[in-house]
Parts: sequence; structure tokens; C-alpha cells
Amino acid sequence: MLTYQIILLLLSIIGIALGIFRYRNESFSNSVFALWTFVWIIIIIVTLFPAITTHFANLFGIGRGLDSVYIVSILFLFYIVFKLYNKIEQQKKRINELVSQLTLKENEE
Repeated sequence: MLTYQIILLLLSIIGIALGIFRYRNESFSNSVFALWTFVWIIIIIVTLFPAITTHFANLFGIGRGLDSVYIVSILFLFYIVFKLYNKIEQQKKRINELVSQLTLKENEE
């Protein structure tokens, strides 16, 4: 087993353990916990069997297996950024509504 495989395997196990810890502390919802567990399991599978990436790349007409990993990683990161952006926008709206309600309440008094 190569050094990068050992490192990725350890990081994945730590990621799953932290996910379980956060899920038990109710920091993660069921869906978030399932998503991150799925991601870490995929990383473990790809780490243990790197030839899978070549088959995946050939399936979609991508040149090398590593290129397919890069593409999937970038798409996943864009998804996370999109979700975070939506959360931030929702928080902005909630804060604006709260400030408006507080202002109205102060003006009434």
C-alpha cells in the first residue's frame, strides 16, 4: 500500500468517526450524516481500488482515472458552495426580518 493510500484511508476513517460523533451530538441531520458517510466510503473504495477510477473515466470518455477524480471532486465542491450560498442567503433574509420586527417593536414602545 502506498503512502497516499494510507493517509487517505486514515483521513477517511477519522472523517467517518467525526461524522458519527457530530450525528450523535445532533450537529448533523440524517441526510447530512448519510451524505458525508457516503463520501468517505467512496473515498475509501477509490483509495483501496484505484483502478475503479480508470473504469469510471472510460465509461464517460475521460482520458485518465485521476482526471475523473478531479472532475467529480470539483463538481462536489461546487455543490457544497451552492448549498452554503443558499444557507447564507436564507440567514440574511431571516436576519433582515428579525431586525425589521425588532425595529417595529421598538417604535411601538
